[in-house]
Parts: sequence; structure tokens; C-alpha cells
Amino acid sequence: MASTIPQDPVSPQTPRTAAIYARVSTSDQADHGFSLPTQIDACRAFAETHGYHIPPEYVFSDDYTGTTLNRPQFARLRELVRTGKVHAVIVHDLDRLSRRLVHQLILADELEHAGVSLHVVTMPQDNKSPESQLLTNVRGIIAEYERVKLLERTSRGLKGRAQAGLPGGGAVPLGYRRVGDRYEIEPDEAQLVKRIFALYAETGLSLNAIAKQLTLERVPTHRDRRGSGPTRKLKRGVWHPASIHDLLTSETYVGVLHYNKSERIPGRENPDRKTRWRIRPREEWIGIGVPPIITREIFDAAQAQRAHNTQMSSRNRKRAYLLSGHLICGQCGCRMSGQCDIRTERRSYRCTRPRYQVETPCRGTVGADHLEDTVWGAVERCLRNPELIAAEVSRRHEAAMGQQDGLDDDRAAVERQIVRCDRDLQKWEKAYLGDIIDLPDFAEKKADITARRNACEKEIARLDAQRRQIEQAMMETATLTDYCKRVAAVLEAFSMEEKRVALHALGITVVWHHDKPLAIQGSIPVAVASDAPCCRPRRAHGHCRRCRRVLPAARCSPGGRAESRSCSQ
Repeated sequence: MASTIPQDPVSPQTPRTAAIYARVSTSDQADHGFSLPTQIDACRAFAETHGYHIPPEYVFSDDYTGTTLNRPQFARLRELVRTGKVHAVIVHDLDRLSRRLVHQLILADELEHAGVSLHVVTMPQDNKSPESQLLTNVRGIIAEYERVKLLERTSRGLKGRAQAGLPGGGAVPLGYRRVGDRYEIEPDEAQLVKRIFALYAETGLSLNAIAKQLTLERVPTHRDRRGSGPTRKLKRGVWHPASIHDLLTSETYVGVLHYNKSERIPGRENPDRKTRWRIRPREEWIGIGVPPIITREIFDAAQAQRAHNTQMSSRNRKRAYLLSGHLICGQCGCRMSGQCDIRTERRSYRCTRPRYQVETPCRGTVGADHLEDTVWGAVERCLRNPELIAAEVSRRHEAAMGQQDGLDDDRAAVERQIVRCDRDLQKWEKAYLGDIIDLPDFAEKKADITARRNACEKEIARLDAQRRQIEQAMMETATLTDYCKRVAAVLEAFSMEEKRVALHALGITVVWHHDKPLAIQGSIPVAVASDAPCCRPRRAHGHCRRCRRVLPAARCSPGGRAESRSCSQ
């Protein structure tokens, strides 16, 4: 790749400006011990030796996978190259730019058109010879091949272990300990697992109630006992209902540990990063035998209780809440759910964060009537303002067109590489037919060119798929305009359910904070009429602290609760 980039002669007396790019990913750090400081130090030493000046703001580093070009700092570097503010780009190794050959070819094309030199610390600087060009392309192919082969070998090895009845790596489930290649029961933890199943299946406690009870007793969690895992969100000894749910639904405790149960899929915001999980079909699961902790009867009873709780929960919702699923507590980030005071029949929204999980209880409670009127009024005003919606649609269209322009540039660069591959192949074919090179040399060069061309064709297919996603988003934007026009004429007759459907179709999300203005986000630019915090008392009255007599004109606390006062006030 570096052979396609002109190397500018650098004089120590006239230093030129260069940029440094470094990258690490989890696999790189684990497998090769790469680190950002060592890469940057090596690049700085190279720049000093060759007479380059490196401004502090021209040092870019990413903690991203090398299989995508969608990296924040790397995007800034590419923009800097396009502006022509640097004379060279310095990297520690070629695979720091990308682990895919086609991406390396695209970047080489961008640098060549911008007149920017590329320097690789670990590669020789004579990039003009055919041998150096071949070495560069081969290293790019090997970097891509190495990653794919490593993932394939790892997956095959883990699947082979599972088929042999041996559990893979990772965290050991609560109630077990690893002894060699097998799981054995940990007696103390097994008693805790049995207790949780008994509390749920026999006593009938809810997930929240079990989590609260274990937290109040300061029972160590699974994370506390193992001391490893992702970044801690809750303090030690604090249980989350989701952890209880995962435990109660795991068939590991009846003697079957499932491997290959789920797979990672691309995220919604960034398709180049796999940030979501999807359950595989059950026939693809691989069962691994482990010692059971509970009986099948107790497990089935827990599942029956879970199904009963789900059914009763949906059946008991006697009152409608417009913002269910759309309201978020601005103080702690949790969802807020609807509740009703059976004495006063007043509805409100309450933060779902259990109070036992935080030292300072979240004051996330707000009256439902006023909040719903405020949100729906803002949405309705926006829907009745076609100019505002048209401006938003235009903004989205321009953003999509900008993304398309970037894809077009990348596709044009890949197409140029394909033309170059075809031209190189014709050149070597003529050399072989003219007896300038022998058959082994021709076969080697043809294999190199074929690999480059195949990589380019795959990249074009990926860019076309990304372009189709953008076109689909533009179609959805046009559909949004038609939808807003249709509903604007019948808004006054909307029922509660129709309003909920409209909020879902518009992607409305409401963030409420007890001392900040209400924030409404969605597909349309919704703005609240007043910047004052949306806070109203849950009740229009208060109660005496001594006799509990009803008092008028209760004051509203910052959390939206009516204050309790005495008769003497």
C-alpha cells in the first residue's frame, strides 16, 4: 500500500508538519501487548529523526476495532488530510490504520490524491521498489487473514469443547466453581441459589422484593464474589432485579449449561460495531452437562410463577398512561412507570430505580395529568406547524445526502483500485507471455492481485448495503411528512391509545428532572412552550402531621410531592 504514496524528501533544516495516528483494541492489547503510549512514542521518535514537526493537536488515537473506518479520531485525521494541513501521516504499523486490505487501499488512494506521505515505523522507507510494494500488499492481506482466522479458530475451539461436554471460559455461574475443565458445586453459593428459587416459586416474592431483601441483608452479589466483569454500576452488596431474573431463567441450575445460545449483531447507531445480542434458534444451542443445584420441579414452578406474574401485571393495568415507555428520569436515567393512588384516584409517574440501590433516593415522582398535557400539547403544536416539520425533514435530507457523498467518495476510491488491479494483471500477463517472468512469479503476482480485487469487490458490496440503509432512512423521513399531514387534521379526536401510537410512530422520548426544563426528543423538533421545570403537586391538598386533617393549598416539594404540614402552619 505504501508504494502507491509518493515519499517527499525531508530536509532537517526545513521541518514539515506531520500527524500521528495510533489505535488499540481489546484483542490487540490482550494478544500483542500494544499500547497507545508506546505507539505514539515510537512515532514521535521517527518524526524527530526524519525532521517532522508534530503539533499536539495532530496526535490522534482510537480504541476501536481495525475492521471499520468509522472511528471518531480516524475521521478527524482523514478530514485533516483532505484540508492539506499536513505533509505526512506516521503510524507504528500498517494494521494500525486498518486490518482490511481494501481499507488500506482506500486510504492509500486518499493520501496519494492529497499529496500526503505515509510513514510506517516498522516498515522500510524504500517504498518504490516492486519488492516493497509486494511486501506491503502481502502484509495487508496477512493482517486481514490473521484476524479472520483467529476468530474462526477460537469459535471452532470453543464449539469443540462444548460438544465434548467441557464448559468454555468466562465467568462461572453463581453456585459453581471451576475445577480443571469441569464445574463443581460451591456449597455456600448453592444455598443462596436454592433460597432465591424458594423465595420466588414458593413464597411468591417479586423480583424487586427479592433484590431488596438480599440488598438489605448485604448478601454479596455474583460480581462481588468473582471480582471481575464489566464496569460496576451498583455498589457492593446491591442486587438488581435483572440479576435475579437471569438466575431464575437459567437452565444451568437443573444441570444443562447452554453454549452458542446468543450471537452479537451490529448496533443501531453504528452498524460497524456489534453492540447488540440476539438469541439463536434453540436447535443451535449446545448443551453441556453440569451438576444440578435444584430439581426440575422447582425450576418449572419458578417459570410458572413468572408467567403468572407477567399475565397478572398486564391484566391489572386498569388506567391508561400516555407516556409509558417514553418517560425517563433525568436524575438517574431509569424509566418512569405509571402508578395511581387508590384513595384519591390521582395518577402519577414514578422512577423505577429502587431506593435501596442508591444512597440518595431519587425524587423522581411527578403528576401524570399535567405532564401528559404538557407533552401532548407540545407534540400537537409541532404537528400543526408544517413549516417546522419541513425544516426538520430538510435538515435530515441534507445530513443523509452528506453521508451519501462520503459513501460515493469511498466507492469511487475502491473502483479506482479495481481498475488498477486489472491494469496490473494485464501488465504481468504481457510480461509472462513475453518471457520476462516465469510461471511461478506470474502465479504469485496474480494471486496477490486477485486477493486485492476480491477485497475491493466485498467493500463495494458493503458500501452499497450502507447506501441502501441511508436511502431507506430518507424514505422513512418522507413517510414522516405524510404521516404528520394525515394526523394533523384529526388530532382533536384522538383517544389515549391513538395518542400512544402517535408517540411511538414519532419516536418521542421525554426526559423529566425535578429542577430542570422538560426535554422532549423525537423524529420531529418538539419544543416545550415554557422553560420552567414541569413540576406540579401530586395532590391539591396536604395533611396535618398530628391529626392527618386535610389542609388546602399544599406546597409542592422539588420532587412533585405534597408537603405534610401541621394545623398550626
